[in-house]
Amino acid sequence: METSTGNSHSNRKQSSEHSKSANEQKRTAEKETKTPVFVNYAAIAWHDSRKKWVGDQRVQRMTKDPIISWSTSYEDLLSNNESFPEPIPLTEMVDFLVDIWHDEGLFD
Repeated sequence: METSTGNSHSNRKQSSEHSKSANEQKRTAEKETKTPVFVNYAAIAWHDSRKKWVGDQRVQRMTKDPIISWSTSYEDLLSNNESFPEPIPLTEMVDFLVDIWHDEGLFD
């Protein structure tokens, strides 16, 4: 008889523990839905100030004509000591060099 009483007591204890854990899970879920989403205002401000500083790069790329003419050769660049009227963007220079290297078979 003592074993059966002990078992019923442990069963009650387990069922009350189970209901407590279920209640705790409900409370945690409720807290999670009520918790506001983190917003990084510093990152937003940084991106805004960077955009003001750098400008909209997509618009500049579309409206600007290339500085290096499509008919310019590598020898033309090396033989000329005059500087360009404005700085050459890195992307334009890389494209120019890759085209030259492809033509000469140096870049696969």
